Amino acid sequence: MKSDIEIAQAAKLRPITEIAKEIGINEDELELYGKYKAKIDLSILKRLESKPNGKYIDVTAITPTPLGEGKTVTTIGLSLGLAKIGKKVSTCIRQPSLGPVFGIKG
Repeated sequence: MKSDIEIAQAAKLRPITEIAKEIGINEDELELYGKYKAKIDLSILKRLESKPNGKYIDVTAITPTPLGEGKTVTTIGLSLGLAKIGKKVSTCIRQPSLGPVFGIKG
């Protein structure tokens, strides 16, 4: 059986422009950092000001399980669950403990 890190490293990355398009972010509203990372330009706020506000979930504190499942795992689970039921989801994970598993620096 493959380890978690082997599974994560075998994952095929998707271009960030493709992901942005799926959630309604225009390519000119992205500041690209290669093919797989970007920052969203604040100009998007002007374009979306007439739209109704979205919902916001902030996972700030949780008692981790003995296996170390805490805020990061909960955040990922919530994001995947909401996406599964058809919601548009954008997730920001700052200083994730699982950074190395996802091939990024925490």
